[in-house]
Amino acid sequence: MALGGPDLIFVGQVTIDDVVPAAPGPWRRAVGGSALYAIAGARLWIDPARIGIATRIGSGYPFDLEGLLKEAGVGHTAINRIAGEHLIEWLIYEEDGSRRSLPRNSAARDVGAEGSSTLQPFYDVLLRISPSATDIPPAWLPTSAVHLCPQVGSRHRDSLAVLKGQAAWISVDPSPHYSRKLDPAGLAEFLSGASAFLPSTQEIKPILDRMSPDLAVEALFSAGFPEVVLKRGSEPAIVAFTQDCTAVPIAPVSVIDPTGAGDSFCGAYAANRLLGCDPYESVRRAAISAALVVGCSGAEQALRLTLPPQ
Repeated sequence: MALGGPDLIFVGQVTIDDVVPAAPGPWRRAVGGSALYAIAGARLWIDPARIGIATRIGSGYPFDLEGLLKEAGVGHTAINRIAGEHLIEWLIYEEDGSRRSLPRNSAARDVGAEGSSTLQPFYDVLLRISPSATDIPPAWLPTSAVHLCPQVGSRHRDSLAVLKGQAAWISVDPSPHYSRKLDPAGLAEFLSGASAFLPSTQEIKPILDRMSPDLAVEALFSAGFPEVVLKRGSEPAIVAFTQDCTAVPIAPVSVIDPTGAGDSFCGAYAANRLLGCDPYESVRRAAISAALVVGCSGAEQALRLTLPPQ
């Protein structure tokens, strides 16, 4: 690890979320993003002074991100300020707890009526604010662990190439923008260098349409991922490690806000693997983090969570 640098680096987005509640009432603007929820999950298990974040913000970003991260105890921040409008999303919640996201930026909304061109402006804004390993300060490397939050385009592949020999362990939470287009062999090739692959069922849905969760995880492990954890919400997570394929039960929880569940799970998993826990214990602890996060509302509250007394 680089002297004085973070032990665990998160590379991921921060967002501007305009949240529309299921019950009639005013919407609210909130800070969000996969990187913040991942940190919220991780800081429950390791000293946040050991954590670093590499992210990007565009023009018009309205939150005091540095202050929020400092309050959470995060020891290392690398915020790359880029030209162009930051991504704003409507998060529209339904009564059953599900949600939809829609771009709110003027550039992202001004699109054609149908076809692939419809989402291109949104995709372009998303790509511009998607950080990569090149956003990590050189002084932070080499490091013990890196978690790559969901990113579009070739960001993950490019980041893994940059991090070769620079991180002892790397986990990847894939984006459906590419993961739904690839089979297990294609994913293993695209994400060459990843130590752990942490998809949800939605991110590998085409694979799961053809085979059971157990067989899908076995196929991904056999394709070359050293560790695979399939997140399945309240259903048992499926873990493959050292030739085993094991279901790890997830305790039922009360959900106030499902946002950030998968991200906080991944952050906690990475933190516990850094601590030396095996994948099965790391999944059990990651599920605790996710349960706490969905039991509160918003990234700011998530970053203030503490573990309950044992």
